[in-house]
Amino acid sequence: MHEEIFGQLSLEDMYIKQAFDFYRSCLLGSDNKRLITSSLTTIPTELQSHSYMGICDRTLGLQIPNGRTLEGGAIRGQLQHCGLLTAKGGELFRGCVVFPERDEFGHFVSAVGYRYGRVRSWQPAIIRWHKPELGQFVLDGMKLVKEISYAKAYH
Repeated sequence: MHEEIFGQLSLEDMYIKQAFDFYRSCLLGSDNKRLITSSLTTIPTELQSHSYMGICDRTLGLQIPNGRTLEGGAIRGQLQHCGLLTAKGGELFRGCVVFPERDEFGHFVSAVGYRYGRVRSWQPAIIRWHKPELGQFVLDGMKLVKEISYAKAYH
């Protein structure tokens, strides 16, 4: 039994859960933010009663240790790998009300975010995130290496 549970856990899953827990606590800890989310007309009605709704107010990065530390670098690296942090360290869902979805094991596998406030012309109003499949990062890297080596061999 314990082997099954520990076999399903990964650091990336724990960091993803902590990020969505933080977004949820940001929403639950502020009456003003709850008022913002309830007044948004862009959010579909079926999501208004979502059980794990949160809000990204760009403060997650302040809670994570500095990227120059061992712990901070590991956390930020994992969150960048899965796509919740951008390459520059910004949050993917910045300025969004976030609705994560879980799989049958309780792991977060996808989320959708609806921007609140001003949406600039270059920003999408809706952000979608899917957790990368296991090994996809390695497969993408190998594909790139093959393309580069083929291009060098060809020319």
